[in-house]
Amino acid sequence: MKNSRLALLFNRLNRTELRDLDKFLRSPYFNQREDVVLLYQYMVENKTLTGQLPDKRRAFGKAYPQQAYQDSKMRYLMSYLLELIREFLTQQELTAEPLNKKIHLCRALRRRGLDQPFEKTWKQTQQLLQQHPLRHPHSHYLHYLHYLERFKYNSRQRRVGEMHLQELTDELTIFYIADILRQSCIILSHQAMDQRDYRLKMLKPVLQTVEEENFDQVPAIGIYYHSYRALSELDNRHHFDILKQLIETHWEQFPPSEIRDIYLLAINYCIKRLNAGTHSYIREAFELYRSGLGKGIMLEEGWLSYFTYKNVLKLGLELKEFEWIEGYLDEYKKYLHPRDRENYYRYNMAVYYFSKPDYDQAMQLLQKIEFEDVLHQLDARRMLLRIYYERGAFDALDSLLDSFYAYIHRQRDIGYHKDNFLNLIRLLRKLLRSELSDLTVRADLRQLIEKTPALAERAWLLDQLH
Repeated sequence: MKNSRLALLFNRLNRTELRDLDKFLRSPYFNQREDVVLLYQYMVENKTLTGQLPDKRRAFGKAYPQQAYQDSKMRYLMSYLLELIREFLTQQELTAEPLNKKIHLCRALRRRGLDQPFEKTWKQTQQLLQQHPLRHPHSHYLHYLHYLERFKYNSRQRRVGEMHLQELTDELTIFYIADILRQSCIILSHQAMDQRDYRLKMLKPVLQTVEEENFDQVPAIGIYYHSYRALSELDNRHHFDILKQLIETHWEQFPPSEIRDIYLLAINYCIKRLNAGTHSYIREAFELYRSGLGKGIMLEEGWLSYFTYKNVLKLGLELKEFEWIEGYLDEYKKYLHPRDRENYYRYNMAVYYFSKPDYDQAMQLLQKIEFEDVLHQLDARRMLLRIYYERGAFDALDSLLDSFYAYIHRQRDIGYHKDNFLNLIRLLRKLLRSELSDLTVRADLRQLIEKTPALAERAWLLDQLH
């Protein structure tokens, strides 16, 4: 059972979802099969007690106590439960947004010709929409759907009252323009990684409409318009400055997941400028991260991603914000996922101490790390390599170089990292064997290091020849 599609989905449910799913399965409207409830109960009990799902034979015995095991019957039961869990998740999504529920109720009442209940529900929905704090693209889509129900209701009744056609058109236009710009920003960000040629057919008229009609004054449009302009016109800082101002002014009008993505668009601009050699954007990116952390919007479902945790560290170290970074690593440790929390905390603390440099602390932490992730293993060994060399621990360094070399050759699919680290090992060994008091030898080594195309720690190796 543990490798089944049912297990994959079941294991992603949190405690609240498991409790609500139990109620869902007991509702005769959705399920009338007792064997499904018995199977689900046993799965929850076994997972709670052992941390694992039961095998199929044991689970079959709980669902059908008086029957001999039948694999086809068990597979059908698991398939049936899987479909019910999918139905449960669909219901959860449909009911998660109160405004969406109200609009669907308006539609149901309209279709049944219930005039008075429709009018009352439509007005209630209008009040909720007006009071709602969010003004992101999807909120404008909800406004559009709301006005659309009024239009269809009045049209069917052949009434001459207010049709709200202008509002309907305006809300749809805002949603469409904002979402085209949002998707264009996402494409710009991804093009740097996959080099795919995307065709943005409606982007040009959308940009023209925004500029001619001053649509950038609408927060849902303005944020994505200036994000796109900033990312597509890197040398023009004007749009980045406006974007930062819009984020600070309107961030509460976007749901946390969306404003986090907007922050990352602004940070992505900074990274692009950094890659182009403008080092002042280290501070810009760092302050954007710090602002997002302060507002609590950098967490995803309550967790801080390992990438964000590490990126903030690296930017802070570049700026020598050692005191703030030490506090940050401790404060946000609890937001790392428990599965690898200790390992990632130790690793990032090791990077912090290594950069100060405080090699004693760094070495103690590096020796406690047990990463399955290859890139973290490579980086940990890189730091140890430098520590041993700078401390003159050449026996330990020689042993590490041998084990490092063997480790790299055991790895598959590490791309350019393989050449980077193999060349580091080769050139460091050459440096250790060379007579560095000979100026000619030093010059030849310097030239070799400079000309090696793929090389980790190039600057550090060159520093050893000064």
